Amino acid sequence: MKVLFWNIRGANKAAGLRALSYFIRDHSPDVVCVVEPMISESKFPFLFFKKLGFESDFIHNFCMDKVPNIWVIWKQGIPRPSIITVSDQQLSITVDWLGNCVGLTFVHANCFTVKRRELWSELGLVVNPNLPWSVIGDFNATLLSNEKRGPGRFNAKSAADFQSMVDTCLLIQVPSQGKKFTWTNNRRRGNVAAVLDRSFCNSKWLDMFKSTLQRVLLRSSSDHAPILVVSDSIARPGNIPFRFNNFWMEHDLFDNVIQDVWNQEIFGNPIFMLSQKLKRVKLFIKPWGRKNFPNIDNEVKKASDHLNSVHQEIEAAGMSDDLFGREADAKTALLKATQLQDNLWAKKAKQRWMKDGDKNSKFFHLSVKMRRDRNQIRTLQNADGEWMNDQQQLSSYIVNYYEEFHRLSITSPHPELLDCIPCIISDDDALYLEAEPSSEEIKKAIWELDPNSSPGPDGFSGKFFRQVWSIVEDDFCRAVLHFFRRRIFPKGVNNFFLTLIPKVVGATSLDKYRPICMGNYFCKVLPKIVASRVAILLPKLISEEQGAFQKGKIISEKH
Repeated sequence: MKVLFWNIRGANKAAGLRALSYFIRDHSPDVVCVVEPMISESKFPFLFFKKLGFESDFIHNFCMDKVPNIWVIWKQGIPRPSIITVSDQQLSITVDWLGNCVGLTFVHANCFTVKRRELWSELGLVVNPNLPWSVIGDFNATLLSNEKRGPGRFNAKSAADFQSMVDTCLLIQVPSQGKKFTWTNNRRRGNVAAVLDRSFCNSKWLDMFKSTLQRVLLRSSSDHAPILVVSDSIARPGNIPFRFNNFWMEHDLFDNVIQDVWNQEIFGNPIFMLSQKLKRVKLFIKPWGRKNFPNIDNEVKKASDHLNSVHQEIEAAGMSDDLFGREADAKTALLKATQLQDNLWAKKAKQRWMKDGDKNSKFFHLSVKMRRDRNQIRTLQNADGEWMNDQQQLSSYIVNYYEEFHRLSITSPHPELLDCIPCIISDDDALYLEAEPSSEEIKKAIWELDPNSSPGPDGFSGKFFRQVWSIVEDDFCRAVLHFFRRRIFPKGVNNFFLTLIPKVVGATSLDKYRPICMGNYFCKVLPKIVASRVAILLPKLISEEQGAFQKGKIISEKH
C-alpha cells in the first residue's frame, strides 16, 4: 500500500500540478492526500486525476468560511473509503485493503499551539488501537530540537504536547528515508528548515504490513516536500541461518543431551573436530528444540486457556483439594511459558538495559518490530542516481559493491618506512604475545566476552559455551592451541556474516551503511586472548600525551 501526502500550497498552479503528476506517475500511490490546494469543490481537477488512473470521486474536510484544506483521492479499483470523522485539521477514513479494514488519518495542523491542542485531543479519540492505523500529515510542530534549523528557539512545550498525543495514541514514527527536513521558508537570509511533515503507525499496522517506510520526495513547487509512505509485506527469506535459543538451556536434560552428542568420535585436526562437533550439535538440537519447546506463543495461549478453565470449575463447584492443586499447576505452567516467551523476545529485541522486573512482552514485541523496520533495506540509490527496490536486484548490487570494494589491488612495498618506526617491543614481549595460552587464559577470555553478542554462521552464543564448558573445554582448548601452533584455519571456520547497519537516519546509499562482521564464537576468542595480552604492553606503546587511549584514562586529564 502506497500513500502520498503533499502540502501542495495551491493546486491551481501549473507547476504544482506538473510536479504532482510526476510524483504519481513515478511512484504509483494507491491513495493521495493533497493539502492546501486553495480551490473550491467545483474547481477540483477531476479530469487531471482521472487521466492518472484515479476515481473521479473524492473526499474532503470542511472549514468554517474557507475552502476545504484536506482532499483525498484513491486509485481506480479501490472501494470508496468510509469517512470516520472530519474537522478543519484532520480527515480520518477507513479503507478496505485486500479484505482488511485499515485506518488512515490525514493531518493539516494549525500553526497556533492552542488550536493544535484541539487536534491532539481529536486524534486521541479517532485513532483506533484495534485496527491497523496510520497518521500522516503536516503537523506544524517538531518533536526534537534537532528537527529545526535556523533562527528561532525550539518550543519545548509544543513538542511535549505533540509527544503526549503520540504516546496516547500508541503511535510509532515510521522510519524515514531521504532528506531530513520537509519544510523551508525559502528565504536566502534567515533561512529556516524543519521536520513538519511525517507519518506514524500503530503496532497493528506493523503486524499487517511487516514493512513500512516513509520516503521524503523532492521539494519543488511548494515549500513542503511530499512524503510517500510505502507499506508492504516483504517475503520471509528461505535461507534463514540457525540461531541457538538460550532458553533451551533451561531444560533439565539439556546438558545430558549435549554431552551425548559431543562425545561421539570425530577425527581430524582439533579445529576441524571442534567445528564438526558444533555442526553435529546444531543438527540434533534443532529438532530437539522444536519437540521440547513448541511454538512459544501457542504455549502461552494454551496455558492461559487451561488456567481459565480451572478457574471456571472453581467458580462453579467451589474450591477443593483437587482443584487447588490443579490451579497451582496451571499457574506454574503459565508462569514458565511467559518466562520463555519473554526470554525469546528479549533476545530478538536486543534490549540489554532491561534485565529484571515485571513482564515486558509487549515492549519486547514492539522493540523487535521497530528494530526490524528500521534496519530493513528496502530501497537503495546507486552511483548513477537510479533507485532500486527489487529484493533480488538489491542483493546483487550489494554483493557486487563489496566485491569491488575489497578487490585486491597492486601496491608498491616501501620497507624503508619501517626504519622510521622505533622498536619498542622486545624479544621477550614478542614471545609473550605469541605464547600458547593456558586453559585458564582461554576460559578467562570466554568469560570476558559478551555472552549475548550476535552469533556468527555457526549460530552459537557465548552463553552456550559457558553453560557446557565442562563438556567442550578439552576440545575447545585443543583447537585454540592448534591455531597458536599452526596459525591456519580449515576452510569455512573463519566465515563471517556481513551485516549492514545504517550510520544515519534515512540511509539511501551503501556508503551510509556500516558493515559489521559477525564471526563464529571460536574466532572471537582468539583475538580476545591477543588483545588482553597487548593491553598489558600498551603503556610502553602509548606516550603520555596520548593517555586517553589507555584504559581507565580520559582525554580531559591532559591539559
